Amino acid sequence: MIPGKDGLDDWLDREVRPLPPPAGTFELITKRARRRKVRKLAVTLTSAAAVAAAAVFAVPTVLALHLTPSHGNGVTIAGGSPTPTPQALTSPPIAGPALSPTKPPSAPAPSSSLSQGLPPAATRPAGGRVPANFQPTSATFVSAYEGWTIGQAGTPGTCANADPTICTSMARTNDRGKTWTGVPAPDTKLVSGIRFLDGINGWAFGPQLWSTHDRGNTWTQVDTHGQVVIGLETGGKPGEAFAVFATCGDTTMTYMTTGSCTSYTLMATPADTDKWVPVSPATTGMSNGGKAGSWATIVLGNGGAWLLGPDGTVYSGPETSGGSWHTVGKAPCAPTKLLTWVTSAKSLITSCSAQASSSGGQPVATSLFTSGDGGMTWSAADTANSSGFVTSLSGSPNAPVILATTSGIDVRTSAGHEQQVASLPGGFSYVGMTGDNQGVAVPADASLHEIWMTYDGGLQWSASKVST
Repeated sequence: MIPGKDGLDDWLDREVRPLPPPAGTFELITKRARRRKVRKLAVTLTSAAAVAAAAVFAVPTVLALHLTPSHGNGVTIAGGSPTPTPQALTSPPIAGPALSPTKPPSAPAPSSSLSQGLPPAATRPAGGRVPANFQPTSATFVSAYEGWTIGQAGTPGTCANADPTICTSMARTNDRGKTWTGVPAPDTKLVSGIRFLDGINGWAFGPQLWSTHDRGNTWTQVDTHGQVVIGLETGGKPGEAFAVFATCGDTTMTYMTTGSCTSYTLMATPADTDKWVPVSPATTGMSNGGKAGSWATIVLGNGGAWLLGPDGTVYSGPETSGGSWHTVGKAPCAPTKLLTWVTSAKSLITSCSAQASSSGGQPVATSLFTSGDGGMTWSAADTANSSGFVTSLSGSPNAPVILATTSGIDVRTSAGHEQQVASLPGGFSYVGMTGDNQGVAVPADASLHEIWMTYDGGLQWSASKVST
């Protein structure tokens, strides 16, 4: 023993020899290390795949589409400097606010999620800025979000077109009229009405007829064999368009002028073609009975169809071509172009306006008539409370009757209960509901550069400026 060390110190100074591991320990460690390497490689490959997938689907939803005016393909571009195609937007359900006719609501603020039912951005019409001085004359919606309007823009003789006198322009919205984008328009000055069936197939008319079958990207003139088109509506479950072709002395007449027309025929075509044919012998070659300024109104809804003929005769048939049409009755007054359907497929309403010579030919009273048997018989509802001449009617089973007048918009919830909910100098030329809650109205004064929208069944209306 070393001096100064006891037994414990001697034990601590000795060399330590570790015990050998159990047999097979090193082989087990090697196997587990190999397994860890395999799992790490699999995780790495999976992560790489996920990153690749994210790269595939993370495509921008807003595309900048640069336009150049197109001439020679039957299309003009309603727009100047290009702007990005607006992203499709959706809005929350609209709650019915309290009536406040003097303070129309604004369009509901859309959310950031994509709306349902809209075509992919790549297939929508190329869009640019809405041209200055756009004056809408007609509007059409195919859903709560997507719609078009047609009109004139610019000054004839200076418009950016191969023919500078052609200023026909179109604009499109996909957010309930909150914003508008200029889109291709027919290359003619002789159309002022617009109807789309499904966002793919559409027609511009009055007096010429043009069609698109590619969402409005291109337009083609339809040969009407010298006739003019004075009215067009779309509908039917298979998807068809109905139009009234008229033989007129003036084939360049402005829309809504039919003084020279003598013969009228109801025509129809499948949505995706331009094969217009007469729907029935009963509605072919109809006469206006010598009444100048006669019109014809097509009403489609709930699986049925009606035609108010130019002499006041009411015809009925299926909402698709190929069926049998027949005369059902006479309107209570003629000529009249006002007819709409309400409450059911066989409940119709029309209006007649009385005039007094002392008033300079201005209407002094409008009477409403209803039919519960599809136009066979009519009963006087009562005199409308409107302070102006009724220019358009709209109704549906779940919405009140809405009257566009030369002073504003009236809502009629029941007999004798009528209220003016919108007032506008000159009034409106058209009103129509695109659903139970949403509708559109076109001011008679196109220089206002706007259409009007409702989101609560016609109780309140607000202007939508058609501009970029």
